[in-house]
Amino acid sequence: MTLVVVGASGEVAQAAAGLPGDVVLVRMPGAPRLKGASVREFAVDYQHGPSFRDFVDGVLRRIAPVAVLSLTELGLEPAAAAARRLGAVGVAPEAVRDTRDKVRMRRALERTAPQLNPPFAAGDDERGLVERVFGDGCAVVAKPAGGTGSHGVRLLREMAELGEELRCPGVVLERYVEGREFSVEALSSGGRHRIMGVAEKRVGPGGFVEVAHVMPPPELEAGAEGRVVGAVEELLDAVGLADGPSHTEVKLGGDGRVTVIETHTRPGGDGIPDLVRLTTGVDWRRAALGWALGEEPRRGEPAAKAAASVFLTAPPGRVALVHPAPAPPHVDLAAWEVYVEPGDPVQPLRSSADRLGMALLTSGDGPAACAAAVDGLLARPVVVTEPEP
Repeated sequence: MTLVVVGASGEVAQAAAGLPGDVVLVRMPGAPRLKGASVREFAVDYQHGPSFRDFVDGVLRRIAPVAVLSLTELGLEPAAAAARRLGAVGVAPEAVRDTRDKVRMRRALERTAPQLNPPFAAGDDERGLVERVFGDGCAVVAKPAGGTGSHGVRLLREMAELGEELRCPGVVLERYVEGREFSVEALSSGGRHRIMGVAEKRVGPGGFVEVAHVMPPPELEAGAEGRVVGAVEELLDAVGLADGPSHTEVKLGGDGRVTVIETHTRPGGDGIPDLVRLTTGVDWRRAALGWALGEEPRRGEPAAKAAASVFLTAPPGRVALVHPAPAPPHVDLAAWEVYVEPGDPVQPLRSSADRLGMALLTSGDGPAACAAAVDGLLARPVVVTEPEP
């Protein structure tokens, strides 16, 4: 029984190695070799069709894998196509396309659950932009239809700000929605969706780049959580994700309405799989692979009542000082990493790549204590910058 994993990181490779059977990793040429990996590994450019198809037909077909999966964004479509081509278990290619392309996702929701959509239009839909998106003079979010990590996301206050570079089918424009933002991890099997964890998201200046995730969410009462989960289940049905993992982001408005932001056929990033493991005892990366081999998620003893991932930011300039790790009250600092040192340049916070470090917090007192520690850490200038000359 062989599992092929396309585009595996070190954490994903470690999770795969613990599964029954053989594991084959397919990684991009030049990717650093994984330390301690006791699995077969091939260097193949899986992002460009012809060479990868030749590899699938010439190498993977002889291996005859039971399943072909990916938990990395750029590996999702190649893995789904390879599984279909080989007759192996995998995520449906149609579901991957309808989740990676935000315009397709919106149209799928429009057919079956339109109440979960904000007013939206593709960048080349002039009539839709005028009548639906900008019609009431509200703020509008413009983003690449296939983007991730908040890259290229912009907030437009009026249609006059809509430049020609945004008037194309590769851009989606959506009415900006106020509310608290949550992410939901789910594992689907035979069209049934099992919720693995719910986190509340905090964003930095500008309102789009994630700076913290708290699991479980503080002060989310059962009725509201039920609406959030129900919306995610409707979305997954709309895009046809019957089997496999998903990470979905939604907003809960003050009026109780849930609006879908986006979804992916993989676990969330930003340390969210670690939050699931710490608060539920489930190894989310292993579960996101093991379903294809018939393995049920294994639930161990949770390590904490609440956990959070927090990201360090600073004003643009050059790093002048980096403070040591703090000791927030009522939480434990499970991990601490700063990516910069004095003298390094700091860019404006436009995407996830502009963040400067990460901390992982756990709390035995519950989500309220964890959220308070997150607020304190976000307010504390760990990285101090000075303006460029």
